[in-house]
Amino acid sequence: MDLRQMEYAVAIADELNFTRAAARCRIGQSGLSHQITQLEREVGALLFERTSRSVRVTQAGQVYVACARRVLRAVQEMHAEISSLDGPVRGRLRIGSVTLTAGNIDQLGLLREFQEVYPAVEVTLFDSDGVRATSQLLTGELEVAVVAVHEHQLPPGIAYHLLSVVPLVAVVGRRHRLRGAGVIGLAELADERFLECVPDTGLRAQVDAAFDRARARRRGVCALRSAGDLVSLAFEDIGVTVVPRPAADAIVPADHADCVLRLDDPQALQPLALVHRDPAPASPAAQAFLRLALTRLPGPGAPELEEEPAPTGSGER
Repeated sequence: MDLRQMEYAVAIADELNFTRAAARCRIGQSGLSHQITQLEREVGALLFERTSRSVRVTQAGQVYVACARRVLRAVQEMHAEISSLDGPVRGRLRIGSVTLTAGNIDQLGLLREFQEVYPAVEVTLFDSDGVRATSQLLTGELEVAVVAVHEHQLPPGIAYHLLSVVPLVAVVGRRHRLRGAGVIGLAELADERFLECVPDTGLRAQVDAAFDRARARRRGVCALRSAGDLVSLAFEDIGVTVVPRPAADAIVPADHADCVLRLDDPQALQPLALVHRDPAPASPAAQAFLRLALTRLPGPGAPELEEEPAPTGSGER
């Protein structure tokens, strides 16, 4: 068993297609099939069930691929740490974010500054929030993430640094009966066409919790990932929605501000937080990003990080 075989197995699990996995790994398809057959013989279990039309990861394959991902990440971190001993911070940094313009945190400015200070770090961004992001942090698929969930909604093993909190508001159309109501209870939306986020997002978690507290039902008619899209649809009387206040204010014109309604629930809030594994990731790239990002926190709460001299704009330490 070697690292190449691990890379091949991970590629097949990601692509669920031998042709695409072979192209990704820059190996012939017959060579890839031979390597996987040899690997399955070595581990003594079938890792993939394949037909002429599909590939399915078996239970043994899921266990193997999860372990292989951890091993490959550890090898990457080892190389990055060694190469950073006597030179600029290097390596890869994988960041998940609910959206780069969420809340009042300048994520774009943070990313720009990080890339200027650490040009040798390869930053990869993923659209990831809520349940999916925390799962990816725990498996090591992400080093850090910006999520829209409260700390008590996270599983063990995740460090949480609150960045901002904004109220949730309801948005109705310009011809809606509730326009101008000012403050409403969620029960008043029970019979409306409700526009909501997909289930794995932080916003969906906060809206679900708010409706649970109100003991109110809702009739969902769509599931989108973008809060801005929900606001746009609601403003055009396609339905009603509940979103963070900044998302509503960014879309609804000022002369129609009475289409944005406050909720009578003081706990209906949307947090924005920086999260990572606990303890903090050991890779130099992740450590450098956390050091820079946590300077934006409005108070204490930074994790234990190795101290580093202030880097220059050239990326040297």
